[in-house]
Amino acid sequence: MTKEAIGLTGAQIQLSDADPVLLAEGMQLIREEKAMSFREAMRHHWRGCLWSITLSLALVMDGYDGSIVNSFYALPAFLERFGENYTDSAGVTTKQISANYQTAISNIGLPGNLLALFVVGYCQDRFGSRRTYIAGMGLTICVVFLFVFLQSIKMLLAANALGAFCWGLFNTLTAAYAAEICPIKLRGLAASFISMAWGFGGFLSSGMARAALSIDGDWSWRMPYVLQFVWPVPLFIVAWFAPESPYWLVRKGRLEDAKDSLKRTASKGYYDTRSLDGYIAYIKHTDDLERAEASTGSVWEMFKGTNLRRTEIMMGLWAMQVWSGTGMTAYATQFFKNAGMSTVAAFNLSMVVTGMNIVGCFIEFFLIARWGRRPLILLGMLSLAVCLLLIGALGCVPHSNPTLQAIGAFMVMINLLYHASVGPLTYTVASELPASRLRARAIAFGRAFYSCNYAVQSQLTPRMVSVTGWNWSAKSGFFFLGLNLLITVWAYFRMPETGGFSFAELELLFANKVPARKFTKVEIHDEAVAGNTKFDEADEEEGHGYPGEKAAEQQVEDIVSPTPTQLK
Repeated sequence: MTKEAIGLTGAQIQLSDADPVLLAEGMQLIREEKAMSFREAMRHHWRGCLWSITLSLALVMDGYDGSIVNSFYALPAFLERFGENYTDSAGVTTKQISANYQTAISNIGLPGNLLALFVVGYCQDRFGSRRTYIAGMGLTICVVFLFVFLQSIKMLLAANALGAFCWGLFNTLTAAYAAEICPIKLRGLAASFISMAWGFGGFLSSGMARAALSIDGDWSWRMPYVLQFVWPVPLFIVAWFAPESPYWLVRKGRLEDAKDSLKRTASKGYYDTRSLDGYIAYIKHTDDLERAEASTGSVWEMFKGTNLRRTEIMMGLWAMQVWSGTGMTAYATQFFKNAGMSTVAAFNLSMVVTGMNIVGCFIEFFLIARWGRRPLILLGMLSLAVCLLLIGALGCVPHSNPTLQAIGAFMVMINLLYHASVGPLTYTVASELPASRLRARAIAFGRAFYSCNYAVQSQLTPRMVSVTGWNWSAKSGFFFLGLNLLITVWAYFRMPETGGFSFAELELLFANKVPARKFTKVEIHDEAVAGNTKFDEADEEEGHGYPGEKAAEQQVEDIVSPTPTQLK
């Protein structure tokens, strides 16, 4: 069956002024990137992947800080210092952090996070990823001091607000950097690692909270915050020497710097002078195509033309992270303790739950290349729905050791499935989805939408789980099940496959308004490669990847090996 063919729109043809010969060189490099196996891509482009992965370690701090305080709600020394007396129905008085304070601690970071996303969108576009990252790390060092020397619950609120500003900077910045510094075959791995770094932070926080049980006094909760000093200084140094995004450099007209950046992301000798010129021409061509819908790169252009569709998908992706069903696992320690499990056992099980973050991401690394983004996300959401249904059902029977163990097993499974699909793939698709001119601002906006959804969820979940709130216990699974199914239906109809496409090809797919389910079922032609607007039927018959490729290759051949007639 012949695939439907799409090409440049009229507006894109008018804006494209690329040299067809150089563009053919760039197109050939893109085709080679697609044809590479994962091993070949890693052998040629391991430097770019390593730069991205190393800088993504900043997200360890975000995952760590977001999880550690939830564990403290069941830590005796923390409760003794900051808790309030609570008398249950049996007349037993214990120290508890009230549901109101728990939600305040979770939500106080929202203003700082939103401000950070606005700032990073502007700074990354104005100053580049590298300098923005360096400034953010410098600020982070100052903020960690506040956590270590807490004196009251109100001081914790202030520290969380400032900390959220820092973590907000890196969530957006590292995703955009991963997409633009790595080749097509490694974009999924590099962007997915952001989620793994976040998950490692959560696992590390569980381990530190478990270790804190054996420490007496305030140092049982101060020491976990001291550990935050491990990350900022080394990452500050790495960022100082890291290459800048070649896409950002091309947009700023710094073509020679862009070539140097490309060379630093590949193995020595991979690019020669001609191929570098071709690759830069292709990046410039991508930028030209995007100017049809985003001429200035302003935030308002995210809501115009085809970019509005991308913005909708971006919002849905980030909402999926919040409402997929993993929200209740963040309160696993408190939930199991309130259900009658011992403090030590509750912390041990919490470590297993968060440990699945890392295991799941390793599984996702292998699945993404075989299954693609869209199928893996849809399958992951449906698998999570099954677990939520079973947890909700178990919440309808009296608590006993077997039911608690079963609920714990399904919470472990939820974290495993989430981090093998939805969690890391959100970062991957969100980094590939926007136009390059809008990438930093679009990811920042999507992350801001995530923060707003998370604020709602963090208002609801503690009240569902806490004995001082609604005390729904495991029946909270039904609430998340309904939202999971709703957003899964949306994803089936609206979320496209973004893997395996160059940014120019994605621009053509959106410009031609291809339905989400047909992204992989159309033939993409870029007429600018041959310098004309008509398809070359002979090339299509010979199976070339784009029309006019034969003519462009002949032009390259004429330059490299001119005929005697041409020499005259």
